[in-house]
Amino acid sequence: MTNYSVKGLYLRTVYFLGLKSGGSVTHTSGVINSLKKDVELDVYSNDHLPGVTAPYEIIPPVWKKIPFFNELRYNYKVLKTLKGKVDHDFIYQRYSGGSFAGARLSRKHNIPFVLEFNSSEVWKLQNWSRTGKPLKDFIKRFIQLPITRRIEHYNLKTAHRIVVVSDVLRQNLIADGVKEERIIVNPNGVNLERFDIPEKQNSVIEKHGLKDKYVVGFIGTFGKWHGVLELAKAAVGFYEKHPNLTSKIEFLIIGTGKLFPEVKAIVDASIHAAHIHLTGAIPQEESPAYLKSCDMFLSPHIPNPDGTKFFGSPTKLFEYMACGKPIVASDLDQIGDILTHGVDAHLVKPGDIDALIEAIHHVYSDQAYATSIAHGARKTVEREFTWDAHVKRILDRLNLD
Repeated sequence: MTNYSVKGLYLRTVYFLGLKSGGSVTHTSGVINSLKKDVELDVYSNDHLPGVTAPYEIIPPVWKKIPFFNELRYNYKVLKTLKGKVDHDFIYQRYSGGSFAGARLSRKHNIPFVLEFNSSEVWKLQNWSRTGKPLKDFIKRFIQLPITRRIEHYNLKTAHRIVVVSDVLRQNLIADGVKEERIIVNPNGVNLERFDIPEKQNSVIEKHGLKDKYVVGFIGTFGKWHGVLELAKAAVGFYEKHPNLTSKIEFLIIGTGKLFPEVKAIVDASIHAAHIHLTGAIPQEESPAYLKSCDMFLSPHIPNPDGTKFFGSPTKLFEYMACGKPIVASDLDQIGDILTHGVDAHLVKPGDIDALIEAIHHVYSDQAYATSIAHGARKTVEREFTWDAHVKRILDRLNLD
């Protein structure tokens, strides 16, 4: 579909500001850039959007002491700014717990509303938000949670189409009463051109002392679901089980986040710390150079601690596939649905550190196998998981022709 007679409004109101990298940054830029190819698009954001090539306007954020209330108040600033400017064929908004401006504009102007629903903020407040500080936990439980529940219900009830990144999220929404025909299951994607660059970037190799080394890489925001603690333990354990490879293999762990201090503590306590490189945060535009400097990738995701299914669609997975390098990944929900063991990845039991260590060794040792699954991964992502294909699936379901 290429239809410049269609006009869309994209709202970015998530109150995580100053982000320069990570899955949400990649997703946002991927969707906006691909939408811009097919529709006339107006983009409004509360922050700078790394990687976005389309023009956009920043509506400055609202500042108060408590971030959640900033987001609530920001809705009214958006509504005031856009008063008299909404003449679009659809509105697209990435869901966040305190944001309802897109849904309100949709109802006011009778315009189809596309809600990008990557996770339930209600679920995260109930499962991931405890701080151990009585006042903060009281506010989250008795003030923020009830408000978030009402906003989430309002968004889901208003949306004409709800885009989810996994079948697990689809099932969760259906269980909550959302009609299946309103849901689009649409895994994340990748811009292939970003990764069509030469192998082994000298700037990365020299900076981290990786010359003539086989590099095992990971990139992420160190979230609870990323398996970064298991990753750090596997990196240390790899050298303990295969000391003969200490001079040949290095680990490059790219990114930062909440669990970074714990990862660093595990690495620093090891005698092999010099071979495990923690880059910290890197700018989004540098990620292709870092990833193309690796020889193998790890995606060691772990299940949710409460026993519910993993609902994510890791953007790193598609970037790994675009690089055309072998992948060792957890056989976990959508990861195991997208990747086929022995065809386009080597899959292991989630959370099994010993299995992860042996998988790394197996893929390193069998170069014919590594090459085969690497080529398979590139073919799979080219066929199904570009951002252009992602956006096309959404526009096709909107029926705006």
